[in-house]
Amino acid sequence: MPESVPNRPAPRPWLSLQRSAWRVMRQLTTLYQTGAARVSACPILVTGNQKSGTTAIAALLAEMTGCSITLDLKKEMPTPTFHRVRTGNLSINAFVRRNRLDFSRQIVKEPNFVVLYDVLVRRFPESTWVLIVRDPRDNIRSILNRLCLPGNLRDLDRPYIGRFQQAWNLYLDGKWLGIENGTYIDVLAARWNLSADLYLRHHHSMILVRYEDFEKAKIQETENLARKLGLDPRHDIGDRVDVAFQPPGDRTIPWADFFGAGNLSRIENACRPAMEQLGYA
Repeated sequence: MPESVPNRPAPRPWLSLQRSAWRVMRQLTTLYQTGAARVSACPILVTGNQKSGTTAIAALLAEMTGCSITLDLKKEMPTPTFHRVRTGNLSINAFVRRNRLDFSRQIVKEPNFVVLYDVLVRRFPESTWVLIVRDPRDNIRSILNRLCLPGNLRDLDRPYIGRFQQAWNLYLDGKWLGIENGTYIDVLAARWNLSADLYLRHHHSMILVRYEDFEKAKIQETENLARKLGLDPRHDIGDRVDVAFQPPGDRTIPWADFFGAGNLSRIENACRPAMEQLGYA
């Protein structure tokens, strides 16, 4: 006798229609909100290298103070334009208009502000800047974990090149930033240096948060940051400090095992001057 086929639930086309309707409604709502949004005159601008803890710190700051917040410019991940601003092919005013809903909040966090500082500081001259920094060995390992990439290759080749969202592809490609030569580890080290050097050049007008200090005392460090910004830390965030705001990387693999001796040396040699100034051994 032929094997009996287990009963399968009948397809429910109404579920697909419901999801489609929900997506359309969400898009229409976003369009309406964007059209009605007014750009904040002086938002608090939070930045730092990708995967340095910017999301967790900014999110907890907003929850503690009750401020509205943008966690990454929503349009800039699938179809980024920040590189066009950096290269002079798009004005900063057009960039802000394109992202005006996200720029309407009191706190705006976006790692790519690192490469747009010079134009943003003219566009928002009254804004306060916060820069998050993290040990480059942990930071770069976390980025590669996020992208499911190994750390011990000589350089990336197929099937890695071009397989990510465009914003991450731009991050791994240093040419538009003038980073012409070197391996992918050299590019990642240079990107870390861009962020660290930004603070070291403008430390008089920026508030620095080291991710390692935040990790040791999340509530206290968030409260300290709020007070430095002139905000009232009025809400208890005790039940939120261990929420994973981003996919966590694997911190259990020692640097030497993850990168190999050669790539670890490349990072330390390239980043050493800024590391020493920022307190990283």
